[in-house]
Amino acid sequence: MNSSGLFKDLIRHEFRNKGSWRKQSSNRLPRSWRLVYFSFFLIAAFTISLYFALHNQLELTRLWYVTLGLPYMIVFMGVGTLRREWENDTYGWWLTLPYPRMWLISAKWIAAILQTIVVILILFVVGSIYALFISSIIQAYTFADAASFMIAGLNWFVMIIGFTPLVIAVGLLTASTKYSTLRPLSPILWILLMGGGSIFYWSGDQRIYEQFDRVQNGHWFPFTWHFPVAVLISWIVAYVLVRLNAYLLEKKLSL
Repeated sequence: MNSSGLFKDLIRHEFRNKGSWRKQSSNRLPRSWRLVYFSFFLIAAFTISLYFALHNQLELTRLWYVTLGLPYMIVFMGVGTLRREWENDTYGWWLTLPYPRMWLISAKWIAAILQTIVVILILFVVGSIYALFISSIIQAYTFADAASFMIAGLNWFVMIIGFTPLVIAVGLLTASTKYSTLRPLSPILWILLMGGGSIFYWSGDQRIYEQFDRVQNGHWFPFTWHFPVAVLISWIVAYVLVRLNAYLLEKKLSL
């Protein structure tokens, strides 16, 4: 088998990984009850939003605000994809695989990006179906409203996907420093990561919220040339961080 095929196998393995079995086994809440609670949450959210829609008080486009926490979730996906090797005590087996450390960490990086895209696609499809449902049964809402809703979601998710490689890479770096001789930097990275994200959301850049207002007027991809340039730069930085992760696992590992 050629090297590209082996690397694809690594990515496939990481993509299918179900997480930390230790955490799953220590969770006292049965899976059936977790499904019950999740179903209850979905039913409650559907009922509340439908109530406001029936009273013509629901602005469809702003429903995407519930996904504003998604970038934070992506950070933890990046952290978790590496940390689970230590939580499952499989780090020794993983690190001794006959592949370069760059391959090992890159496979986790790419797999986490693909998992993020799958989650985003599911959210977009479910949200779009819901918007079409509302517009088809409630007279106050039209299919044009549903279209604006989908455009808003598309633009928002394009933003998230564009910067996902960087966010995943930062999450991996935050985890890898904990298992290297740079362990003292790990708490600082967490503070910078969480604090910087909060500043970005709440005071650093109102453009995120402005996108939702602009798409309500039918704007497709309402971004200036700064956006693709910023995304390209973030990809370059992400690649550098992935190589830094590989270096830490190769030269600075602390077991």
